[in-house]
Amino acid sequence: MIYEKAKPYLNTRCNDIHVELSYDFTKRLLEHYPQADEDIVLPAILLHDVGWKMVPEDEQAGAFGPEVRKNDIQRYHEVEGVKIAGQILNDLNYPEDKIHEILNIIDGHDTRLKALSLNDRIVKDADKLWRFTTTGVHIDSSRFGIDRVFYVNYLEDRIKDWFFTRAARKMASDALAITRSEFSSECP
Repeated sequence: MIYEKAKPYLNTRCNDIHVELSYDFTKRLLEHYPQADEDIVLPAILLHDVGWKMVPEDEQAGAFGPEVRKNDIQRYHEVEGVKIAGQILNDLNYPEDKIHEILNIIDGHDTRLKALSLNDRIVKDADKLWRFTTTGVHIDSSRFGIDRVFYVNYLEDRIKDWFFTRAARKMASDALAITRSEFSSECP
């Protein structure tokens, strides 16, 4: 039900694809960290980027990706995302204490460098993991005008620093290995 309410806000920036892949990674990460609260983590990953819908598409460039130049817009999508996610969760009568933590995670999921909790670490990791898939590399290298081989190398260099959990680092390495093999098997 949360995803259905979020869907109208995800039809920008390829967020529909991003959220589906990130959701799958979230479920996989939860298997490694059963002490995390899936009633917080799963809604947070489904709703974390709904705020991008409030940013005109022509203003989104430079607010995400390898070279963030518009930190104010990146922050704006988080603030707007908190408002939209709060409305969705309240409309669904989601438990108030869980709404509070979900909104805290969304508020800073890209701009806050430290994680607030294990739940936040999982959301932050799942949010980045999709980039390492063949789909993510294809989408991002195209939209940023970056050579795929360069972008794959860029991602590989970020694994150690980007991820909070050991499981996410392993998933990123594994996904990137698959991505490399799929791209290398393509005909030139």
